Amino acid sequence: MNRLLAFLTLILILLSGCRKSTNNSLWESSYGSGTAMFLKAAADSGLLSCGELGRKPYIIKLDKNKKKTSDYKYNANGLYSSAWSDGDLTIAAGNTNGRMLITCLNNKDSLLWDTTFISSYHIDYSSVCYLGSGEMLVVGSEKPDSILPGPSSLLYVWLNTSGSIIKKQEIKDGAFISANRVITDNSGNIYLALTRQYTGSKSKATVAKYDNQLHQIFETELYNNPIYGATTTGILLDNTGNIYVCGKTELPVSTGTANNSFAASLTSVGTIIWKTYLENSNTGASLIIDKNGQVLMLNHNCFIINILNMVDGSETGKIRTFSVCDSNKTDVFGQYLDFNYDGNIIVAGSNGGGFYLGLKSPVPEQVQ
Repeated sequence: MNRLLAFLTLILILLSGCRKSTNNSLWESSYGSGTAMFLKAAADSGLLSCGELGRKPYIIKLDKNKKKTSDYKYNANGLYSSAWSDGDLTIAAGNTNGRMLITCLNNKDSLLWDTTFISSYHIDYSSVCYLGSGEMLVVGSEKPDSILPGPSSLLYVWLNTSGSIIKKQEIKDGAFISANRVITDNSGNIYLALTRQYTGSKSKATVAKYDNQLHQIFETELYNNPIYGATTTGILLDNTGNIYVCGKTELPVSTGTANNSFAASLTSVGTIIWKTYLENSNTGASLIIDKNGQVLMLNHNCFIINILNMVDGSETGKIRTFSVCDSNKTDVFGQYLDFNYDGNIIVAGSNGGGFYLGLKSPVPEQVQ
């Protein structure tokens, strides 16, 4: 009887938790207490990732075989949320104690320079964009689900790879504004995954485009029902100039409202092409486009990846990083994804409170 009870208890534990998938997992590793916020496949077939480890900004580099080659940890609290590298230099940006943090390392991950910038408001995340000819743009803001209510701002810093500041500009409009991710195109235009919130109202998910002088070209609101809040968290451009974004929006349920992840596509002038709701109790975190022209969206909870038709947003497949995972009560959270040199998918986030990186097969489940 005791053996039977022990066996049944084990089965219940397995069914109630998050179990690693045996179908798509090719490799995974955790590096200590923290969160991987960003990753990028490197030109040498390795991997660059950054985030926070032990509450301090952290950068790690892996070789082609996913062995750690070097790492760097900043000496104060904060995180790195974005990075760029050309193989010789690595520039990462994030925050330290609410200030924008920018760090430059050489190819041995030795510190060349770092700098911080104070904004009128708290900085959580910073996005690094390489503009060409050795010039960078870094945009910092509060995170879209900030626990700090009230006005905020966007801090723009232009600098070169030697650390010399070209220009700095802070944009305030008297209300809450967050740019979770920022990208640029070859003309220097700036695209922002924006969340706005005004006093007494729900948050609004928008997409904005500015020229390189910060003159607004357009801003498109994705959901305009004032009863339900929404945030934009990820943004991507394709080769034709179309824009893809993801985030979360509230939807009505029997008990009130619940978050749903969404993805949307817009033209280069801000006209919505399609919008689609995807996972219950989830948030779209990051986007990539595969070699077949499909959009892949990583969900925050449980690392679920939706595969979408680029033309109409219909779901054509799904990849589950964990074969059993409840989005309502999980300790595995995805932040970013990219393609590995071999066409497999690399993901970054946290697993059980640990800085987590994983490699997944792009082969999906079939959507009924």
